[in-house]
Order: sequence, then structure tokens, then C-alpha cells
Amino acid sequence: MLFLPLYPETMPSSRLRVYQYLPFLRALGMKVTVIPALPEPLFSRLYYSRSKWAHFFQYASEFLNSISRALRSRNYDVVFIQKGLLLSNIRGMERMFGRAGSRLIFDLDDRVYGTNIMEFDWPILRMMQDPDQAGKLSQRCRAVVAGNPYLGDLARKYNKNVFVVPTPVDTDRLVPSENHSQAARGEIVLGWAGMASTALTYFSLAADALREISRRYPVRLRLLTRLHGREFHLDGVKVEIVDWSYENEASEIQRFDVAIAPLRDDDWSRGKCSFRVLTYMSAGIPTVASRAGANCEMLEDGADGFLADTTEEWVNKLSRLIEDRDLRRQMGAAARKKVVERYSVKKMAVSVADIIKQVSLS
Repeated sequence: MLFLPLYPETMPSSRLRVYQYLPFLRALGMKVTVIPALPEPLFSRLYYSRSKWAHFFQYASEFLNSISRALRSRNYDVVFIQKGLLLSNIRGMERMFGRAGSRLIFDLDDRVYGTNIMEFDWPILRMMQDPDQAGKLSQRCRAVVAGNPYLGDLARKYNKNVFVVPTPVDTDRLVPSENHSQAARGEIVLGWAGMASTALTYFSLAADALREISRRYPVRLRLLTRLHGREFHLDGVKVEIVDWSYENEASEIQRFDVAIAPLRDDDWSRGKCSFRVLTYMSAGIPTVASRAGANCEMLEDGADGFLADTTEEWVNKLSRLIEDRDLRRQMGAAARKKVVERYSVKKMAVSVADIIKQVSLS
């Protein structure tokens, strides 16, 4: 069994859709090999660089490595391709894997159809890119695994054998804490965790509500992220930036009193798998989320979290949780129960193993 993740383990998409499954798949008796498009530490040095030449070297290195990956894939019974072959979608690359003769599975957790994950900096080189590569690759696969039903519907345009497997949570690592609350010290922590680009894009949706909440209550907005040199300010709101790492993620989320998950209701956002909402739920943190995309599948409004559209809804639902500690505990417990029962990595690993076995026998 060969896994070909788009990223190394340091990136959430591949860590959550590939790497966290590996111990469970090996425990089930599978022999597993993993080859990312580009390994660490080279990936991070190039990916986060602001140099166009560094990006060019990254694309060239990924291209050469993917030729090697295509050749090596001939030695495996099943090849699991996660999100894409290359960040740059070099035209024709999917045909190399189609000729390899292995049974292919394509996994996606974003709306990658009809788009390039990264664009070349030089316009003339963009002619080498194929935004339809994910669709062509899906047509060559024995199965497609989608992170939510919306992505599953898109995938069925290219392949009839589609499975919906939500991005799972390690519920043994992300657990509730009885002593996390800052409220006893007179301050409520509103928390958010994610990529810096997401914070800068989506926080405008809840900005007015957060300002009003900050005017009414002693609150702090804590962002668990990596800004990579960017700055983030929200006028009228006390903001604290905590540098994210895999090692501190669980303990920092436990320090939230209420989590927030603003999200736009557009085609790109509908392709998101709302994993961050699941992490809050796993840690027993009550969440207020935009009524958009997969948020609506993860949260039952008023039972294990709140969904909000307007500024008024955001203010009202955040206020209810801020003012009622018992409600926070009740919703957090219900959220934790749902995640353990439906979205744990142990449960989803069995589903992925079943798909791999089915493809291996096809």
C-alpha cells in the first residue's frame, strides 16, 4: 500500500487525511509506505519563502519527485493519492500514474476540481498548468474518497465509486479539561484555531459581533495560529495570538471557554470539512459557527453548538454561552459525545481500510 500525500506531515491536510491513519492501518496488518510530493525540511523552507525563485525550485523539485513516485507506484497493489499529485498541477502528470497499472484511490478535502492549488508566479509558465487535473485523475481511479457530501457530489461527475469519509479527530489527544476555564478569573476566552490566511479572510464575518460582545463582557479573543510575519488586529477587541504547534494544540484549545468558527457560504467554503469545529467539539468546547458548509452537518443548532447568520444571531448566541456556564458545559459534553461516536480517527480508519480492501480486490 502506497500513500502519496500532497504535503509532508507538518501540513494539516495531509496529516489528518493520511498520516494519522497509519498506526491504525498498520495495526490491521497493512504494509504501508508514504512518499509526500516534497519532504521536510525542504518543503517548509520553500513553501513559506517569499522568493519567486524558491517557489520555482519547489515546483521543479515536486515535479522530479513525482516522476520517481510514479515509477515506484508500480510496485504496490494500491496507491492512495491525497489532494493532488503536485501543488502546481503540471499538465499531463496524471497520465504517468494512469499507466503505472496500480489500483488508484483519490482523496480530497477541498474543492480542488477546476482550479490550481497554487499558481505559477510567471504567466508564461501558467500555460503548463491544468486546473482540470483533479477531475482527470479521478476518472483514472478505482475510487474517490471525499471529505464531505458536497465534495462527494462533485466527485461523482468524474467517478461513480465515491465514498464520503469526514476528516476525523484524534479523540484520545483532544479531550476535555475540567480546569481550563478563564471565566473564574473574570474573563471569558473566545477561541479560534487555524491557518493565518483563513483568519484574515473569515474574521470580517463576525467582526461587528465580536466588537459588541467585547463592549458588553470582559472577553479575550485568542487565536491559535501561525501568522508567518503577518499582523492581525481587530479594533475594539482584545486579541491574543498564540503560536500554533502540534504539541501545544490540544492544551491551548482546552483553554477556550467558547470557540468560534466564521465561514463564508460560497463554493470554496462548501468544500471545507469543518475539521476545526470537530476539534473544538472533541475538547468539549461549545462552538458558535457560521451557518455555512459542513458546519451545518457537524453542529445541531441549540443542542451541541450554535449556528449563526447575522450579527444579531452571533451576539445573542455568544451572549447565552458567556452568561451561562451550565449551558457551556452541557453543550460541550453533547459535542464531545457526538465526535467520539461519529468522527473519531479510530472509527474512520476502519472505513478507510474497508475502502482500500475493496479497491485491492477490484
